[in-house]
Amino acid sequence: MNALFGWALALGGGLVVAWIAYPASTKQRLRPLLLVLRVVSVVLVAALVLDLPGGVARPPAPLVALDVSASWLRNGDSSAWRRARDSAGAALSLGGELLLFGGSTRQGAIPMIASDPASLVAPAVRRAVAAGKPIVIVTDGGLDDADVLQQAVAGSRVVVVPVPGAADRAVVDVSAPGEARVGDTVTLLARVRADGPSRNATSLRWSLGDAPLGDATVPALAAGGDAFPQNDTVALAFRRDVRQRVVIVSTAPDPDIRDVATALRANIALPTDAYFRIAPGRWLREGELMPVEESAVRAAVRGASLAVLHGDTSAVGAPASLGTRALLLLSPPAADAQELLVRSAPSSPLQGALAGLVVESLPPLLVAAPARGGVVALSAAPGMPATGAIAIVATIDGDVRRVVITAAGYSRWRARGGVSQVAFQALIGGATDWLLGARGRAAAATLFAPLTRAGSEVRWRRGAQAWSIVALTRDRDRLQRRDSLAFGGSILAAMPPLGAGIWRGTVDGVPVVIPVSATKEWLPRVISVRSQLLNGEAPAVRRSARAIGWLYLAGVLLLAVEWLLRRRAGLR
Repeated sequence: MNALFGWALALGGGLVVAWIAYPASTKQRLRPLLLVLRVVSVVLVAALVLDLPGGVARPPAPLVALDVSASWLRNGDSSAWRRARDSAGAALSLGGELLLFGGSTRQGAIPMIASDPASLVAPAVRRAVAAGKPIVIVTDGGLDDADVLQQAVAGSRVVVVPVPGAADRAVVDVSAPGEARVGDTVTLLARVRADGPSRNATSLRWSLGDAPLGDATVPALAAGGDAFPQNDTVALAFRRDVRQRVVIVSTAPDPDIRDVATALRANIALPTDAYFRIAPGRWLREGELMPVEESAVRAAVRGASLAVLHGDTSAVGAPASLGTRALLLLSPPAADAQELLVRSAPSSPLQGALAGLVVESLPPLLVAAPARGGVVALSAAPGMPATGAIAIVATIDGDVRRVVITAAGYSRWRARGGVSQVAFQALIGGATDWLLGARGRAAAATLFAPLTRAGSEVRWRRGAQAWSIVALTRDRDRLQRRDSLAFGGSILAAMPPLGAGIWRGTVDGVPVVIPVSATKEWLPRVISVRSQLLNGEAPAVRRSARAIGWLYLAGVLLLAVEWLLRRRAGLR
């Protein structure tokens, strides 16, 4: 509503109500005063009901967000931090609310030392947007999420206080696999950044634990000094364990086993090797299709976290003698196998994954012979009644879990898409989750990336469970942390940042060591923003009537005074 029209409407309404209450025939010496009181009180009530604008139009008071990340003091010079504090104080003198941001966003007094391990401004910007207020951001220019500034309310500003530079070299990032087998060749890549004038070559030293691996020189990258040695070291989590793998062995490669291999790689965070026999005694390794000795295939299968045997399941030895405690056995049917329809998924260890199958919509399977023993997980039949082949059984023999699939044609499920594809993924995912469910490290969640920095959330990749418990203790001060990871339908989950140091503990009872490197706030900064006005000038606004507290009190007092005067004048 237009402000002038609204106030005119309120005044007109007040005059009408007052004239009706005190017509000209009212012969009282207090009538003029009563008229004024009634007009004013009605105008105030109307203003509050209509929430009319009042007062002088002014830009809204902004939120003042001060970056309190540790990068202000990276060069040992606190002059920029003092100027930033002064800039935030000047912005606050115009009114507004102070927010501190970095690793978290909170209210409070400006600290004497900036120490947050991150520069995340998004929560502060979103809080300002929710309040409909502009925001003044005081920072050194190195924001981790500068793209969020485009969401700020008009009239928001960024004030960049530059930090004096210093000659420094730092290891910014290291790329390495999270796990390798004994005897594997591992490629390591490091990214190094330097500030300052070029003069001396940079040298890198690699080590595995306390054992040195060698040195490397970066001749194209030089700096005149190393002002901040705390950023020269990066530690990675790395596992050396030949047993923590999935090995697929097929003597009759077909679309089924290829789709199973694809589903396994998507479902679990373990290295997966596949070996195919193309002729008696001739094996190829999937990927590079290089010939492999049969003895090497046997060695790969023995002790694997999960062995998938397809075709002749005894080609590399009797399954019970392989030394692996989780087996997925698949037997392709004969050429004249009968097509059978899936009829039911009865109660079994795989019921959680198979219970939701819409069996009527699944393509038929080819079943060679029913599986023997164990608990039936899926059955199929040529027609009614549902008495036919048992397609899948699950068994537990001591410490060995086994799923036997005597049917083929699951690739039809995946190829059809929709409900059938979901059923295929549920079948393979449910089977592997159950097989690995009691297998320690193979069943536990694993770090998504080998490199973890202080101030950054720690991301985990799902193991066999939809939720995991992480319990850690830091070496240097025995600080303890306990977190719960809820994966739900995702393969990734995150826990809050860890402080720098070596953390040891367990994930779902499995031992884990997490080296946490120094915060990225100590690295040579990449300036991502500059001082600027965001999204234009803020429009001047008037305070609404409902935001002016004294109007409520004035309206009540005026009505009370009018009532007393009416009583004194003898009016009802």
